[in-house]
Amino acid sequence: MLHKGRAAEGFARRPDPEVWAVLAFSEDEGLSFDAGQSLIASWGGKQGMDVTVLDDDAIKKEPALLFDALEAVSLLGDARAVRVRTSGDKIAALLGEAIEAGDKDPQRFAAKLVIEAGSLPARSKLRAAAESAKRAACLQFFAEEEADVASRVKTALLAEGAVIDPPALDAFVGDLPGNRGLANSEIEKLALYARGLGRPLTLEDVRALSATDVKQAISGIVSAALDGRPGEAQTAFDKLSENGTSGISILRSLQMEVLRMLSAHEKIAGGDGNPGKYLRPQVWPNEWPAFRARLSKWPARRLMRVMERIHDAERQTKLAGPTGDPVIRLLINDLARAAENVR
Repeated sequence: MLHKGRAAEGFARRPDPEVWAVLAFSEDEGLSFDAGQSLIASWGGKQGMDVTVLDDDAIKKEPALLFDALEAVSLLGDARAVRVRTSGDKIAALLGEAIEAGDKDPQRFAAKLVIEAGSLPARSKLRAAAESAKRAACLQFFAEEEADVASRVKTALLAEGAVIDPPALDAFVGDLPGNRGLANSEIEKLALYARGLGRPLTLEDVRALSATDVKQAISGIVSAALDGRPGEAQTAFDKLSENGTSGISILRSLQMEVLRMLSAHEKIAGGDGNPGKYLRPQVWPNEWPAFRARLSKWPARRLMRVMERIHDAERQTKLAGPTGDPVIRLLINDLARAAENVR
């Protein structure tokens, strides 16, 4: 069954208990990823789930991996999910076979299946398989237009009794990350800043919020880690730790950049001649060579594994409280070393 827009969002938060497999797709890949996170959180409940992450390359290289992962039973009895990130119909036949098998025999697989994809046309074989199956769901998410985002910003500000000048609104919306969850976090920060301000928000306010020393320092850590400069990344991390900067803020910025890189890979694969122009935040022409070099170090399949590590690190950090910094430090160091070793 196909669910679109708000109906898809609602399903991801509260999935039908009879559904075992879900295909989530969107031009904005951040929405597909968020849907996968919501589904796994709902299925796993307070106990969580063991998650196996696969991608096109892994499954094409060894097709049995998909069915082995779906059939595997946790030794501890934990709930399990298999998360597949795919592009187009590269492995549609195999995924369709799995969906059909699970539809015919509810006892066939021990794990739930989440498939995350970018834009899929109506004629897509993968869409057809998910839409026609009785025990599978197909979720289509739509990327927001800038006008829609601007409307959400103004609504959030009005709730705080505040308004924003048009140039300031344009600048703020243009710099928002493409991932909706991260964008919402930035909108909430702006609304909090505007509370009780007593005047319209100006372009200077927006620039002051986005150009703080801390934010620049965090951006420096992320760049150093993904570009392969471990010493620089650790030095910058030490300085922020001494200043009491939240480790979660670093993880959020890292997540934002990884999602932007995933979006860039998708646009390049689709033949986009100027992908940087349509990323959020935009990659300007003078920035593109360095950004392209970074992309070459991090193929999409590696970035998906990074996303999983970010979420694991966030969970561990929240549980550890003030002592959670070593978890983030290890992640930053591992990423920087991995990028450094790419030749």
